[in-house]
Amino acid sequence: MMQITTALFAITYLVAASIITYTLFSRFAWRDRVSWVLIGVGFMLIALALQVVVQAVPFLVLILTHIRNVLINASSAAGAVLGFVRSNIYLASIYMGLVAGASQEIFRYLAVRDREPRSTLYIGYGFALVDVAFTIMSVVLPLLIPTPINPGINYATVTPIISLVGLAIQPVVSFLFHPGSSMLLKAYQTVNRGLRGLILMILAHTYMDSFTWCMDNAIALTLISPSLIIPLSTAYFTSVVLLSALIFITGFKALNNAEYHD
Repeated sequence: MMQITTALFAITYLVAASIITYTLFSRFAWRDRVSWVLIGVGFMLIALALQVVVQAVPFLVLILTHIRNVLINASSAAGAVLGFVRSNIYLASIYMGLVAGASQEIFRYLAVRDREPRSTLYIGYGFALVDVAFTIMSVVLPLLIPTPINPGINYATVTPIISLVGLAIQPVVSFLFHPGSSMLLKAYQTVNRGLRGLILMILAHTYMDSFTWCMDNAIALTLISPSLIIPLSTAYFTSVVLLSALIFITGFKALNNAEYHD
């Protein structure tokens, strides 16, 4: 019952955050067209489809190299993947983050290209909406599919704290980073430095997603001391919020300056 109540609270919070953000954008920035948000949603879904496929390639290759064992015992596939991740946690994290960053930022770059500068705020909002929707799915799925608990970690005190903080900042990061990155990319395109902006956004995105993937899997595989989980999580949460805020502010100012000079 407690899990269901928490899930309902989380969903309510995420939906409310989406509505409040849209209201703030419309009130203090500029009004949108529904098509701008839909453009962002569409390009984000395409980016995620490509991202998932490319991220799965190394693990598919790994499974194919152990195909005989997999045919004999299907569970050996999971063992091979977990063993690879355990031995190459940092390399795997960088790869997963880089693929996510490249996929989403390249499609964001295409989404804002040749469009009205003011549309980029809401195109980014559309990207963020998909991000929030997947977070809602991550809240609902554990209710349908129980997740095994790692006995090596005191989840009673560690995991709930991290989960609550992560849930609290997730919409903040999404609604700052995605619109901010969209505006910044457009500003770079306006001054004919689109490639430079794209590379910077890919690097920023890679950092955020790589750190997330590394922390999630390091905790799940007991590769990190429980005493370090809170300090590392604090460093991560702080850095991604500050980075997202910086990108949003810089993108907003740069886009306004570019429009002013036009």
